[in-house]
Amino acid sequence: MCKPKPGPRCTPHMRARLTKAAARTEVARTRLADNPTHPRLQQRLTAAEADHAQTLVLYDATPGGQSELRAAIATTADPTTRHALTERLRDAEKLRAEQTDALRRTRAGQTHQEGTGDAQRGTDDTGTQRSILENLRVEPGPTGSRADRDRDPLDRSEDRGSRSPRLLISGQQIRPVATHNLSASVCAGFEARRLSAPPLHELSPTDVGIYRDQMLELARKNPYAASVYVYDEHEYRQMRLLVTDDGKAGVALKGDEIVSAFAHKDCAHPRAARAMLRHTTALGGRRLDCFDTVLPDLYADAGFVPVARLRWNDDYAPDGWDYDTFRAFNHGRPDVVFMAYDPEHVGGKYARGTGEYVDDYDDGIVRAQKYRPR
Repeated sequence: MCKPKPGPRCTPHMRARLTKAAARTEVARTRLADNPTHPRLQQRLTAAEADHAQTLVLYDATPGGQSELRAAIATTADPTTRHALTERLRDAEKLRAEQTDALRRTRAGQTHQEGTGDAQRGTDDTGTQRSILENLRVEPGPTGSRADRDRDPLDRSEDRGSRSPRLLISGQQIRPVATHNLSASVCAGFEARRLSAPPLHELSPTDVGIYRDQMLELARKNPYAASVYVYDEHEYRQMRLLVTDDGKAGVALKGDEIVSAFAHKDCAHPRAARAMLRHTTALGGRRLDCFDTVLPDLYADAGFVPVARLRWNDDYAPDGWDYDTFRAFNHGRPDVVFMAYDPEHVGGKYARGTGEYVDDYDDGIVRAQKYRPR
């Protein structure tokens, strides 16, 4: 997955962005062809072409982009074309190195400012499932305890769409656009399992920076951060962002896809991941994908079933991926599992290895999109 800016970008997401940029360019070109004297359409085509060119530069710098350039250089007979491709590869390698160095310097500066507190906390043996779950902030089973104090808003009876309370997150006072509550019976079920089931507050598009900052903070402190994708702010503005009242846990909806789930260890609502997933399915979340680590077990409990999987490819390894950290999962090379929601499977169990293999990431997305509960 992509690293936080200014770090390097990853192949799958940049490829998706490049495909979208190419599609926008083609649409703009077609519309201009139908109305060649329209000045605004010409401006749109110019902007689309500029965006496509910039996205292509970023894609070239990814591992997959560089691999494609090398393959093209090896098979191109024309000297002029080969020279141009070689120049692109040189620029791509330079950009990748600059991105990596920028991320290193940024993190070094943050570490210096934060001191040694986080490092002194230490981590457990990453070879055990329990320690991995704790670092990923998900729950392995029905044990644990609730928070010592209730951090829900004072008006707990608010229904979805009612006026939301003001919240204080990261020192900023905000007013969510809506507050979402689970039913009393659902909450009781989670409480019986000693799981938190707090209301989630939907952020305004003007507050996406708060959400992204919380994710970046977690990524800096979590040894498993390489598996977490942090979107740009303009991308988060197109999503529905849901957070707990302290902002320390949240999840996003990108259409019907569930993305960017996070939870800090000091969240006032521990063990709330299952409840957050229940919120997302109630709001239309129907699919997700993840590495085949401990997360499919969590998602299976929430009613998600594996519909496809993609084999690990070193060329597409997320930036900063540490094979030793994830050694318990196929020697640090877990599959990507594509899962779809089936309400009849809430409380289900994940069988490792299930899901038909696909050859391409996009194929896995299509399988999840087309899944229909029986």
